[in-house]
Amino acid sequence: MIIKQAIIAACGIAALIIGGNWLLRNKPVQASPHNTVPSVTMVEAIEKVLAANPGTAAIDVNLEHVNNNLAWEVELNNDLEVYIDANTKEIVKTEQGWNLTDVPLLANWMPN
Repeated sequence: MIIKQAIIAACGIAALIIGGNWLLRNKPVQASPHNTVPSVTMVEAIEKVLAANPGTAAIDVNLEHVNNNLAWEVELNNDLEVYIDANTKEIVKTEQGWNLTDVPLLANWMPN
């Protein structure tokens, strides 16, 4: 009985080692259209957004994918998020951020 348990345990350990090695193996890098360098710089994107929204300030900038295109997401201090196409420098989307204190159920749970 002990020998059967030892054999089963050894098989399980071997399966884990082989499976882990297979999952963690190095994979070749493949070229992708999503790995391109944007032609619009971060500074140019910020300047475009600030020109379209006078009196605001940029507080965060990220490079993201919007509709399978690279876009700069510029978050402004008025909770507005503006997306600039990273190749054409056009504003492609704007979103208003959430203010959770406006939600009645959550207003009492938010810190002051």
